[in-house]
Amino acid sequence: MTTIKFNLASAGYCEANQSHALRNESSRTIKFYATYAHLEHPIHGHILFDTGYTRRFYEHTRKLPFSIYAKITKVYIKEKEEAVYTLKKKGIDPIDIKFIIISHFHADHIGGLRDFPNAKFICSKIAYRDIKHRRGYQALIRGFIPNLMPDNFESRTKFLSFDSIHQKLENLGPFIDLFGDKSILIIQFDGHAKGQIGALVNAPNKTLLISDAAWQKENYVNLHLPNPIVRLFFDSWKDYKKNLNKIHKYHKENPKTIIIPCHCEQTYREIT
Repeated sequence: MTTIKFNLASAGYCEANQSHALRNESSRTIKFYATYAHLEHPIHGHILFDTGYTRRFYEHTRKLPFSIYAKITKVYIKEKEEAVYTLKKKGIDPIDIKFIIISHFHADHIGGLRDFPNAKFICSKIAYRDIKHRRGYQALIRGFIPNLMPDNFESRTKFLSFDSIHQKLENLGPFIDLFGDKSILIIQFDGHAKGQIGALVNAPNKTLLISDAAWQKENYVNLHLPNPIVRLFFDSWKDYKKNLNKIHKYHKENPKTIIIPCHCEQTYREIT
């Protein structure tokens, strides 16, 4: 089993209503950090799990229909917060990023894909199929901004399918061993977005990246559901609840595993 280095960072954030993330909580404004993980594998090199926002979000939401996205979701991102900038400060050139695992295709997860010209993309086949031909309002309702995608995306991508996968993790279900060394296990967390994936990372502190399978730590620790209004933006409320329950059970049986909901400020502050 290969151990890899792990670092969590954030490329901007958006504002959210706490009562939407946690049902019956106060309606105060909270920050949804657009976190991403930088992984360093001893053989496969530098890997990203998502990319967070970039300032391209502003450029591509100036006109309808995507200006609606910008009005609904107030985004804050500076150049020095972008993943490509942060990595350069650490001495990592954009061409050094070998793989980018895409949890799903919402703008806060794919904003930086164009910044890494040598990266091979890894994503769920059904997640990509769901957004591939969407444009205009059809893309908007999926939180997808087509212009954020590299032009040669398909030729650079390894598409994952969980069909006929027999390996299973207790509570979490089927997994794909990305490199065959148990360093990164890819797990499907449908619900928030079709085909959404997470990753169990064999870092010095075992870490489970759950993307938007929960927005806050409170969601999975106490099964505190979001406000039902968010069903309007979810692919499947039924699948969301099913996977949240899986993560809850996994947490109870593996309390030492660090679980990271991508937008949880509490978790982000604790780790960084």
